[in-house]
Amino acid sequence: MRILPAAATLCFVAFALADTAVSAAAPSVKSEIDAAIDDAILRYHLPGIAVGVVENGEVVHVRTAGVLVAGEAAPVTRRTLFKVASNTKSMTTTLLARLVDRGALRWDDPVVKHLPRFRMHDPWVTREMQVRDLLIHNSGLPAGAGDLMLWPEPNAYTRADVLRGLAHLKPAHSFRSRYAYDNLLYIVAGEVAAAAGGVPYDALLRREVFEPLRMSRCQVGGWNRDAVGDVAQPHMRVGDRNVAIRRDAAAVASTTMEAAGGVRCSVDDMLAWMRYWLAAGSPSQAGTPFLSADQRAALWTPHTPMPVSQRMRDWNGTHFYAYGYGWRLQDIDGEFSVSHTGTLAGMYSIVHLLPERRAGFVILMNGEADEARTVLNQVLVKRWTGDGSAPAHDVARYAAAIAGEAESRESARVPGTSARKPAAPASMAATLGTYHDPWFGEATICARGDSVHFAAHKSPSLEGVVMRVGDRLLVDWTDPTVDTEAWLEFTAATSDAPGTLRMAKVDPDADFSADYEDLSFTRLRGCDSGARTHAEAGLVDVASHVPGIELDIRYAGRDNFLGVPVDGYDAPRCYLKAPVAAALAKVERDLRSQGLRLRVFDCYRPVRAVRHFVAWAQDLDDQRTKPGFYPNLDKQALMPDYISPSSGHSRGATLDLTLLRCARSGRDCEPLDMGTPFDFFDPSANTDSGAVTGAQRANRRLLRDAMERHGFRNYPLEWWHYTWQPEPAPDTAYDVPVR
Repeated sequence: MRILPAAATLCFVAFALADTAVSAAAPSVKSEIDAAIDDAILRYHLPGIAVGVVENGEVVHVRTAGVLVAGEAAPVTRRTLFKVASNTKSMTTTLLARLVDRGALRWDDPVVKHLPRFRMHDPWVTREMQVRDLLIHNSGLPAGAGDLMLWPEPNAYTRADVLRGLAHLKPAHSFRSRYAYDNLLYIVAGEVAAAAGGVPYDALLRREVFEPLRMSRCQVGGWNRDAVGDVAQPHMRVGDRNVAIRRDAAAVASTTMEAAGGVRCSVDDMLAWMRYWLAAGSPSQAGTPFLSADQRAALWTPHTPMPVSQRMRDWNGTHFYAYGYGWRLQDIDGEFSVSHTGTLAGMYSIVHLLPERRAGFVILMNGEADEARTVLNQVLVKRWTGDGSAPAHDVARYAAAIAGEAESRESARVPGTSARKPAAPASMAATLGTYHDPWFGEATICARGDSVHFAAHKSPSLEGVVMRVGDRLLVDWTDPTVDTEAWLEFTAATSDAPGTLRMAKVDPDADFSADYEDLSFTRLRGCDSGARTHAEAGLVDVASHVPGIELDIRYAGRDNFLGVPVDGYDAPRCYLKAPVAAALAKVERDLRSQGLRLRVFDCYRPVRAVRHFVAWAQDLDDQRTKPGFYPNLDKQALMPDYISPSSGHSRGATLDLTLLRCARSGRDCEPLDMGTPFDFFDPSANTDSGAVTGAQRANRRLLRDAMERHGFRNYPLEWWHYTWQPEPAPDTAYDVPVR
């Protein structure tokens, strides 16, 4: 067995990194490789492919075939950009290694040193998590945890959502106890790099990796498709043809998952990348190596052991398998191997290096190519490591073995769901509604005509029809590119707890990035009404029912805790359900007989405004209004006691208000001293707080007594907050703008 440590490959020689011209190679080598590629193209119906091969540190063969888009003429070329997906991870770790060389960070730095607001579910893990831990899949989270914030694309999740969501993802194992593949922590690693490097991740990667290694076509961040040109599009199989999916717009936007899998490169770019790693030396800038020998070795040092599959043992005699910094390390037929795959919907890649031979290859494909990648990887690597007993292009043998494994797995593990029919809304009446998960956000399960639909608020591709299969329910996704169906499992609400929803993959062996099992939904409210006007929602203008009532609708202006007008407040108006407005009129009439009046701060609140509140609460960098509204609390403490993803205001029976004392003329009114302003997030705003004076508590009691006489009940954490009971529509929220 010839397994050499990574450091043994790092003697220094010079090479021309920019030269990716193909060196002379034996015609038989090229013909064997091309035969394997041609077989894979036909067998797996690949729309496009680019393959590059390096031997003895030189490019010996490049093969491109197929088209950028099925049904169109533009061919795949050496310049064609493909999504390299998780092959981005080794680029991110190389970027970090450059910063380590420069002294801007250390591998054992606590993550919170660079990102103070970083949080894991366990406070101890938060404190102990080092930069290196972000890279080696040992966090204790289940495989693919939180990936539904990244895929399917496009979606509305941001890197701030990822950082916030990590605190809600529960571990499956102890920290540093075992391997489980992770994407979110690579996004965190990209943010660490940006913090240490002083510029955004995409700009830093271009400056520190692409430019020095002359990977001139690689793209990250936002860019223009037409200006760059020659961009492959992903495909899926529909019947007997390839169909382009999720095609790029002219303006390609920056993505949340850039540091985990957001780079696109050409085969020539990837050959330049490989030649750096296969060269014994490295390019220099003003005499300084691109990476020091120590940091090159660090990236190829085994950090987390990985399980060795039976296939790896049978095909390659593998005994050792581990994760380095963005690379997978193993022995294949006694040789040290360094590789990584990349997988996105309709795009597959692999980079595979054999450092002892200074050899390797890259494969880039733009179709459904999981099996094609596995087979071609195996055929090509065996060119160097095999014993010569099998044909050099033996695609059929490996393809048959994979097909047999799949057939055995499906018959044993995947339940039959063909006897399905749409669930009737009446049969799900008790569970219809809006649900909330602390990291994923809102999803609705609501009737549309004669069927029930699941729809995720921030991930529009996760929408589908709820189907009944025997006694179980599943979601049949509308988007054909979302191919992992999900079981739905409800628990009914009780007097002590709201209803809940859990989800699970129908195929337990499906891609772990469909991490439905990590979701834990709580029912917030019933389904939004769908009303388009105040009249349809049964909301009335309070000013017409309570003539002369004083309105100070804060959310229509900037004098509020967001510091901006709130979504859905197009006018400073107060709307309530008709019986609630009638009850409020009685309160106002009684108070006027005592020389008092009401001042109203807020009434009906559209659902979109509630979402605006939540988004603000989750943006921990926005601290502009802290002095005036939450001076004594950390912003992270505002949810859920003060700001909730569900609000009674949206049902039209809740309002916020205070008392005014007026002169005998009924004019010249002044607000009573309640001890704190409206929307002051602090325990002193609790209705019965002992932190205010006796006179201030008496004023709060005066308001409470007046409201309770006519059916309103106070929310104890906020002296200004009242709900009329029984609510006219206790299970229905509205999203009609205030106009």
